[in-house]
Amino acid sequence: MKSPLLPGFVLSFLLMASAALAQEPSGVSSDLGAQRAAAEAGDSAAQFDLGNRYLAGDGVIADNFEAARWFQKAAEQDNNNAQYNLAIMYMQGTGVIADFSQALHWFHRAAELGDVPSQFTLATFYMNGRGVPQDPVQAHMWFTLAASGGHRAAAANLVLYQEMMSDEQIAEAQQAATAWIDNFNRNLATDAAVANPAARAP
Repeated sequence: MKSPLLPGFVLSFLLMASAALAQEPSGVSSDLGAQRAAAEAGDSAAQFDLGNRYLAGDGVIADNFEAARWFQKAAEQDNNNAQYNLAIMYMQGTGVIADFSQALHWFHRAAELGDVPSQFTLATFYMNGRGVPQDPVQAHMWFTLAASGGHRAAAANLVLYQEMMSDEQIAEAQQAATAWIDNFNRNLATDAAVANPAARAP
């Protein structure tokens, strides 16, 4: 069996959880008035963009509390970018009272929606036992999923980390990742069928 402990230099590399907030524009109107109206009407993409405006002071006075408020609204509607940002804010105590359990909750929600940076962050938490029991199988699974989503650091860490795992643990993690992907794809297909009933098979 391979050693379950990682050398210190690898640990420090793996602790590099993504701390940059997501700021990709959603395609919602950049006009502040229209964006605010859409956000107040419940449009999660507009809420996310408005949160970023308050975070950066883009056309408004920078206000971390308002940013967190709008991210929360979007996150509750399953906007994965907002969930990730809210998780980072809870982890850092930015605009909210620092609360690692809340950060973990939102990272999990976003990761289950396929958010790659959240999957990578969860992998580091499970690897190091930060806020969750140390679990090499879960760590490997989330590294695998993040790597399959194009996260280069996750791919590099996966290679290093699995050298410290037993063959049985690796096989279990790979099965878990395959099951997660199958379930994710089924949910996507179900959502697509609900959104477009005419496309369903007779």
